[in-house]
Amino acid sequence: MKITKTVLQVLLIAQFGFFGISKIVGMPDMVETFTTFGFPMWFMVLTGLIEVTAVGSLITGFFNPKAIYLGAFLIAGLTLGATLCHAVLEGSIPNAIIPFVVFLQNGLMVWLHTRTTAEPVYQIGLSS
Repeated sequence: MKITKTVLQVLLIAQFGFFGISKIVGMPDMVETFTTFGFPMWFMVLTGLIEVTAVGSLITGFFNPKAIYLGAFLIAGLTLGATLCHAVLEGSIPNAIIPFVVFLQNGLMVWLHTRTTAEPVYQIGLSS
């Protein structure tokens, strides 16, 4: 289970690292997508910064397991937002499936993380 969790974690790092940097630098396909949705360019950059923050949190999770939860929370919000944008604003259910699958991938990673980490989720942030 730990290997599967690590593979999912690395895949999320690669996916969101690539797409986050693509948004920050303003790759043409990202600009086109955000323009199609009617979002301003600052929102695209903000989304990219949130994605890169999530990546940093997932990387930190290799050394501090609690950090994975912040990255997973950010990814959950991003993927649900992307799913809704594609389904509602674009009207394309097939395009909405991709971010929803990544949402499920993220959820599976968190579930496996809670099974392979000794510290329960409900103790995060609580001092003894």
